[in-house]
Amino acid sequence: MTALATGRCRGGCAGLGLIECLLALLLLSVAMIALLSAQLTGKRAAYEALQRGVAVGLAQDMLGRIGVNPGQAGSYAIRNLGDSAAPLPHPARDCSRAECNPAELAAYDLWQWEVALLGNSEEGDGGAVLSAPRACITSAGQRVTVAVSWRGFTPVADGSPGDCGADVTGLYDAAGAPGNNLLRRTVVLSDFLGSGA
Repeated sequence: MTALATGRCRGGCAGLGLIECLLALLLLSVAMIALLSAQLTGKRAAYEALQRGVAVGLAQDMLGRIGVNPGQAGSYAIRNLGDSAAPLPHPARDCSRAECNPAELAAYDLWQWEVALLGNSEEGDGGAVLSAPRACITSAGQRVTVAVSWRGFTPVADGSPGDCGADVTGLYDAAGAPGNNLLRRTVVLSDFLGSGA
């Protein structure tokens, strides 16, 4: 009979002790925590990338709208668009169903763009994709600049270009001193209008 069958161990026979089992369990736990942390970091990075992509798409959309209506570039200028508590009023004329003059088209474009910025359809359903969005449009001569800001997950040094949304108290502040804007992320796109502007 072997030592195993008789329950006795002779010579160099050794078993797995409780301490070895606990060490293996500890290593497995640390590895699982590391994997979960990496997954969480990856999800946050993917969401930040999605938000940046949406912001770039919105900025390009507005530059295209202004490019179609260059004579009204100054009418598109606005600061901190996207406050869901005080949205732009629905324009008097629906330019998707009726012909509009350039000024009416500019007002309709801004309203429709704010609806998209807030993540809603014209019917009012949907959810915001950008967290705490704000948009700013400036026009100087033939140069038009569109900035879209949103709230990120983690604080970073406020290296966001421009100042769009930075003056809205507490909107992009991380824990700590007010006005730090450490959660603000911004995309800024510029374009030059053709000579018809």
